[in-house]
Amino acid sequence: MKEIKISVILFFLCSFLIQAQESQIEEKSISKYYKSDHIESSLVLSRAEQWFSSEENSEQYEIISFDMNKGEMIVEGKTTVLYKNMGKDLYPKRSGMAEVLEADFGNRISIQTENDSYSISYEVIDMKQEMYKKEELFYNCINFKGIDQEELDQYNKAMNKLLKVNFVFKKRREIFVENSNSQFEEVNNYLLNEGEVTIYSINEAIVTNN
Repeated sequence: MKEIKISVILFFLCSFLIQAQESQIEEKSISKYYKSDHIESSLVLSRAEQWFSSEENSEQYEIISFDMNKGEMIVEGKTTVLYKNMGKDLYPKRSGMAEVLEADFGNRISIQTENDSYSISYEVIDMKQEMYKKEELFYNCINFKGIDQEELDQYNKAMNKLLKVNFVFKKRREIFVENSNSQFEEVNNYLLNEGEVTIYSINEAIVTNN
């Protein structure tokens, strides 16, 4: 009985390692590659289309292109991210200040099929809104492979200027700059996890849909 349990554990461990090798992470995207397992390309796409068109997902996603001849589908949607409000670090005793902030990021999901395989990619393409109206600078700091210091410096420089204009004292501005890296790590992890979960859910619909 013990040997059976060990075999099962090893099986799932090997499966996890194989799956991990199939993941490709770029600065703002994650992709996974799968064997078709005798599922035709047209069926891969039609099952994915059903997932996007379901009542649960249809309001969140819009199918931009769906080409059976090319074997590809492109869908755009948005992800709402909740992250710590750094203003609480600047003014910890101020009442009524929100604990977390909310921001919307645009995403693009691409499904590409080949004769015996297919890929699903999740890419963060823009930032829809940000409390301080620094969407582009904030978006530039999103990086699944590690935050780029130059982009972070640009964001901190702009935010330091904005806070100074709004009469935030130097000590508090320094606190903001010191903690901005953790803010982006939190958002990066949220978006990367969202990409992983979304890809997993789409693939489950492809391989288990009858």
